[in-house]
Amino acid sequence: MIVTVLGTATPYPRPGNPCSGYLLQAGGTGDAGAARGAGGAGEAGATRPTNVWVDAGTGTLAELQRHIALDELDAIVVSHRHADHSADLLVAYYALRFSELRPAHPIPLIAPDGLVDRLVAFLGPNAVHELPRVFTPVTMSGWGEHHLGDLTLEWGPVQHGVPAFGIAAVHAGRRLTYSGDSAPCTSLEELGEGAHLMVVEAGYDVAPSGPPVHHTPDDAGRTAAAAGAERLLLTHLVETVGDDEAVSRASAVFTGEVLLARVGDRIEV
Repeated sequence: MIVTVLGTATPYPRPGNPCSGYLLQAGGTGDAGAARGAGGAGEAGATRPTNVWVDAGTGTLAELQRHIALDELDAIVVSHRHADHSADLLVAYYALRFSELRPAHPIPLIAPDGLVDRLVAFLGPNAVHELPRVFTPVTMSGWGEHHLGDLTLEWGPVQHGVPAFGIAAVHAGRRLTYSGDSAPCTSLEELGEGAHLMVVEAGYDVAPSGPPVHHTPDDAGRTAAAAGAERLLLTHLVETVGDDEAVSRASAVFTGEVLLARVGDRIEV
């Protein structure tokens, strides 16, 4: 599997950095990933990977098209309803409905309950009939999973003040776990158990006095350590913490490799 960082900004996009979004690619052979949308033709006989857009934060649709063509998108997963993780679904509807290059059939939209209703409220009453042409809703509730060929997507509830889910992807014996937005919690540790790469947000510098809804960099390191993850990718970093400081704080409590997510990074799982 390969994960490409499309954006990490919180809670609004910055110049050169969209909000949260990732392209997850599993399988495929040869250079099929030289996507038509990026101007590549790919190698003869190559097969393309399964392409999953994980979180659709503001600005990530444009970044997604740097790496794949729209008709190569197989599914979308949204961890929770906050705009910095879901707002580009609105423009994705138009892209996947009316673009010359679009999927041949509706693709799974794997998301918490109520997100499709929010899309309808924004897009207007006709969307009730038009959305099924674009998306096949798959509702995340409790613990669950969805299969896309030989790629398995798993999810479990995490703590963020709204219905929110951590997400794991399993393919060919490799495991990737993504926190979405979450406070430290045992369910995220369980979802990350044995992960070869754990992607954890660090939206706090210092934990609040009340119930938390994010990790600090130190928390992210502790979560990865408790899960027994091999590597940690810090993302969604609060602006008051510098890159080097974030890595240093996480590394103080996690003995594996600590990476920092940047737009355009491609990390092999």
